[in-house]
Amino acid sequence: MEPILIKKIRNLKVYVLLLTVLNLVILFSAFRDKIQSTKFEEIDAERINILGDNGKPVMVLSGKKRIPGPRADGKDYSPEIIDGRKYFAGMLFFNEVGDEVGGLIYTGLKKDSANYSQVVHLSFDQWKQNQVVGLDYNDNGKSRYAGLRIWDRPTNVPMSKQLDLLEAMVKNKQNDQKVDSIRKILVDAQNKGENGVERMFIGSKNEVAQIQLKDKKGNVRARLYIDTAGSAKLDFLDAAGKVTKTIAE
Repeated sequence: MEPILIKKIRNLKVYVLLLTVLNLVILFSAFRDKIQSTKFEEIDAERINILGDNGKPVMVLSGKKRIPGPRADGKDYSPEIIDGRKYFAGMLFFNEVGDEVGGLIYTGLKKDSANYSQVVHLSFDQWKQNQVVGLDYNDNGKSRYAGLRIWDRPTNVPMSKQLDLLEAMVKNKQNDQKVDSIRKILVDAQNKGENGVERMFIGSKNEVAQIQLKDKKGNVRARLYIDTAGSAKLDFLDAAGKVTKTIAE
């Protein structure tokens, strides 16, 4: 009886040893797979999220069907609250606290045999606010512009305030009175400078190369450009947009 028991114990030890070795192999393989990179020759995807240390996206590559809405102060908003965003594909950037901080978006739509719309936009956002640097190409087949745009944004009003109002407008879109009330709040905020203002444009508008400098209300006050005859001119304008002085070459 005793030799049989000893034999069983020996077999059990062998079994435990084999099981331990197998577990170590599985563990090592899993660890090895985790640290090794994988090479793909081609990937088809509707969206790719690049994650930061906190597990949140720091960059999103997306087609227009899955493009994310804006994110600010820890809140995700629907793409529907930003007019036209659902028509764009592109690459969006997010900082370590989760706020959207810019991106590259683009779209091109053929409306009919004679009309189209194409937009390409690269922007960088201010901390807790909207874009302050933008490279744009905008073309509808009738008018077009391409160039660099610069904005000033407030530091005491977060972008989330405007996004909350836009979200409320979309949620109440069947209520005209409510929508009008929210729109008035947005207009008042814009007039008070809470949303910021464009201060400079450098580029070409309808084949006129130009530099525009704007005041704190967004009014063009100086414009350097090349006219249709090929002559360089510098216009000074008042707040109403009237040219008060022109310097020609």
